[in-house]
Amino acid sequence: MKLAVFFLLFFASYLAQAQPQTPVSPSSLPGGVEKWELAWSDEFDETEAQLDLKWQAQNGPSTHILSSRWRENVIVTNGLLRLLARKETRGGQDWTAGSIWTREVFQYGYFECRYRYAGTEGLNNSFWLMPRSTNQVTKGKLFEIDVNEGRFPNKISSNIHNHSDVTVINGKRTHPTASKTFVYKGEDFASGFQVHGLEWNERELIFYLNGKEIRRVRNEFCLSPAPVWLSLAVIPWAGRVTDAIDGKAMEVDYVRIYQKRP
Repeated sequence: MKLAVFFLLFFASYLAQAQPQTPVSPSSLPGGVEKWELAWSDEFDETEAQLDLKWQAQNGPSTHILSSRWRENVIVTNGLLRLLARKETRGGQDWTAGSIWTREVFQYGYFECRYRYAGTEGLNNSFWLMPRSTNQVTKGKLFEIDVNEGRFPNKISSNIHNHSDVTVINGKRTHPTASKTFVYKGEDFASGFQVHGLEWNERELIFYLNGKEIRRVRNEFCLSPAPVWLSLAVIPWAGRVTDAIDGKAMEVDYVRIYQKRP
């Protein structure tokens, strides 16, 4: 009996270490659930046709990365959204992946996405916000908020880009960027789902992992409505680009957007 109890406790301890981070519950929302109301969500339990009513997809090359991106690489199955990477020549590039953005735009609130990284290096697993063009900028500047550009196995990168103030240095275009990278030693974000969150208001940008604040920045120019983006990209600065990428997918459980209660 003692031996059986020992193995039971050992197995329970192993499971706890294998998935140490739990999803955000409504009670984990910043300031408490009473502060927020759900304004928009996608649980990805719909059909492909229903997905297209909420999201738009890139269909074409991506000159700044190694993969062109196509609607066919965006798949809904078993309650998950899968952004799939394939080794195939299309759009003048040697890899394909998926990138989508919401048809609706949002301004301020709490944004969260529960997703799992594709299980190999060389890929950016991204949850972000950005106006699609300067025509959508009504106040501030053309911005990009990367809630997370995740890199296998355990890197989180949050970035705030100012795409309005472009300069040319030695023939190369550049723009102001404020980035911060976190490395969670011993973790594998491809083996389990994590919840990445952003509280965005007129004063601050506050980043969260599984309900815990990890970064807080003053909001200086992210002031216009924007869609939410989900993207997978093949890029060399995310690690070695090898054939292991073929068939890997970033898997998304849900996207939820909350607004402050009046």
